Amino acid sequence: VGGAAVSQAAAAPGKASSRYAAPAIIGQATPSLVWALPGNPDEIAVYQALADRFMEANPTVEITLDREASDFERIVTLIASGTAPDVIFATINNWPALAVRDVFMPLDDFIEQDGYDIEDFYPQIIRPYQYDGTRFGEGALYGLPKEIAIRSMYYNQDIYTEAGIEMPSAEEAMSWEQFIDITEQTTISEGGRTTQFGYIQETWWGPWMIWSWSAGGEAVDDPYAPTRSTLDTPEALKGFKTYTDFVTALRVAPDAATTADQGKAEIFASGRGANYNNGRWMVPLFRTSDFNWDVMPMPADVERAQLLTGSIFGISSATENADAAWQLLSYVVSQEGQELMTELGLLLPSRRSVAESDLFLNSTPPESNQVYLDDLEYARPLPLHPRYPEMEQALEDETALVFAGTKTAEEAMLAMHEAVNAQLQG
Repeated sequence: VGGAAVSQAAAAPGKASSRYAAPAIIGQATPSLVWALPGNPDEIAVYQALADRFMEANPTVEITLDREASDFERIVTLIASGTAPDVIFATINNWPALAVRDVFMPLDDFIEQDGYDIEDFYPQIIRPYQYDGTRFGEGALYGLPKEIAIRSMYYNQDIYTEAGIEMPSAEEAMSWEQFIDITEQTTISEGGRTTQFGYIQETWWGPWMIWSWSAGGEAVDDPYAPTRSTLDTPEALKGFKTYTDFVTALRVAPDAATTADQGKAEIFASGRGANYNNGRWMVPLFRTSDFNWDVMPMPADVERAQLLTGSIFGISSATENADAAWQLLSYVVSQEGQELMTELGLLLPSRRSVAESDLFLNSTPPESNQVYLDDLEYARPLPLHPRYPEMEQALEDETALVFAGTKTAEEAMLAMHEAVNAQLQG
C-alpha cells in the first residue's frame, strides 16, 4: 500500500526522547571521536541524532561523522596514512580484507567487562565477524552488526490481481516453475517494447548465488575458510543459468540498456515490475509508491536458500580513545539505537529484541515482515576472504557478458570458477 515514506521519529531524529538514554563515560579525558558511517541522508540523520544524544550525556566528547570514510578504498587510504576513524564501518564482504590488516580491535574484553548483551544478536550475523587469525567464523569478535541484510522477494499485488494470480504464501516458498510461470504471465510488451517486467533482478554475485544454492550448488568448499571454488558443479550452473535466462531467454527481466535509463528499484517503484529481489532498505522508497505490495520468500528448487549479508561498526586498533569508542559503538547498536533505525524502515534489526518486536513486525507495508525472519534460517554468506572484492568484480564482469549475449552461461561459469580459484590460490 502506498504511504508515508518515513515515520515522524525518523523525520525529526534530533528530538529528544525519554526512551533513549546514551551512556555516560566515567573518568575519561576529553576524547574526540571520528565515526565512519554509510547511508542516505535519512539514515545519516538518525546516526547524527544518536551522536547528539551521546554527546549530551558526555559534554566533553566531540563526535565527527565521516560519510566518506565508509568507502572501502577510502578507509584503506586513511589506515595507510595513520588517520583511520575511531569507529570504523565495514560490510560482511569487505571486512576480511581489513581483518587481515589488523585494522579492528577485538571487542571480547569490552563485552565481558560491561556484561554487554551480545546474546540478543542473532548468532548467524555474529559469526562472520569472528576471526582467529586463520579462519573466519571462529575466535575473537571484531565488530557489532548494525543490521541483517536479507533479500526477500518484493511483489506488486496489484499486478498479481490484474493477472488473476493468487497472492503468494508468506510461509511457503513457491517452486521455480511456479515463479517462472508468473513472470511470463506478468510481462507485457507493446510495439516491440516491454512496458511491464515479470521480474527485476540485481546483477552481482549474491543475488544469483541464491539460485545456485537453491539448486544444491555451493560457491566454495568452506565459506569461512575457502580454499577452492565449487562453481563447476551442475547444480551451481543450473542456478546461474536459470537466473540469466530471465533476461536472455525468457526476456521477462530488464537488460542493461533498460536499467541504464531507469534503475532497477525505480522500475519496481514506478509500478512497472511484478517481482523484485532486494533488501529491506528498499522499503522507504516503495512506501512512496501508489500501488499495493508485499514480500514473499525466494522461490525454491531442491531447497530454500537466502543470501546473508550485513555490515558492522568496529573500533580502530589505532585509536587513542578505545574506551570512549566502545561506549559510542555499544550505544549505536544498542536496542535503543536499532529501534531508531527500525522506525526509518531501512533495515532488518540484528537484535532479536527489536526484530521480533511489534516495532518491526507491525511496520507496514510490507505486511509480511515475518518473511525476513523466516528467511534468516536459510541464509548463507558468500566466501569470507581478503580477496573477495576481486572475486566479485570478476564474476560481475562475466555475468555482464552473458547478459550481453557474448558468452553462454556455461562459458561464463567456467571462467568464474577459474577466477575464484585464482584469487583463493594466488
